[in-house]
Amino acid sequence: MYNNRSLIQYCVLLLFLSGCFAGSRDGMRNQSFNENQYRLPYRVYFPLKKSTKRLPLIVFLHGAGERGNDNVKQSVHVVPYLTSDSVQAVFPSIVVAPQCAENDYWAPVKRFEWTFDEKGEIKPSMAKLLRMLRDFRKNESVDTNRIYVIGLSMGGFGTFDMIQRKPEWIAAAVPICGGGDATKIEKYMNVPLWIFHGAKDDVVPPAQSQKIVDLLTSAGHPPRYTEFPEGNHGIWEQSVRYPGLLEWLFAQKIKEGN
Repeated sequence: MYNNRSLIQYCVLLLFLSGCFAGSRDGMRNQSFNENQYRLPYRVYFPLKKSTKRLPLIVFLHGAGERGNDNVKQSVHVVPYLTSDSVQAVFPSIVVAPQCAENDYWAPVKRFEWTFDEKGEIKPSMAKLLRMLRDFRKNESVDTNRIYVIGLSMGGFGTFDMIQRKPEWIAAAVPICGGGDATKIEKYMNVPLWIFHGAKDDVVPPAQSQKIVDLLTSAGHPPRYTEFPEGNHGIWEQSVRYPGLLEWLFAQKIKEGN
């Protein structure tokens, strides 16, 4: 017979073990990409229901406020929605959220001035991310023709940086309140884009998105663009819930042989 104290200890042990095997409460697992001197913390979600088909992969790039190495902060925004039961029931997908280092940035852009490094050298965290994504593309669970990128603020800049470096890997991208390098406009043409910005953004001016939209439109590759008239900088949750966005995103696919 268990006494009350033993029963409590037994229950605590069961809860601990179930947590070890099931991942965290939000269904995400803490992982780390390690390659020689490279280390990039990330969190990853795999649908609980096993699929016989390869699944789309969403790469989420967080903003500057979530940089660090705690491997937690980067999944505070947007990720809970993407991994929610309501979304996963309709759009089952793998979601990965890497964390940029505290003293780094996703893209070679000068913060608050929003000017790009002329040399365009890749930032260390982005270099690690691309190496990590290379490995994810080898995963038998991943549909390599349906890899999507969503990024907000610093991650919005990172989204543009990522697609100009590996446009052949990305089926579609959603930059939110970010901006791109106008000199790389030809690279952006190869990836379907739905860009979001707030008209009253006082952190990253909406002109950063508008410039890319205008250049792509003039080049004959108009992206989708949604600007919230009363939106300031924090429009990301509103953006990912925008009517039709996920339907559009998951319909995008890289053509076989590309």
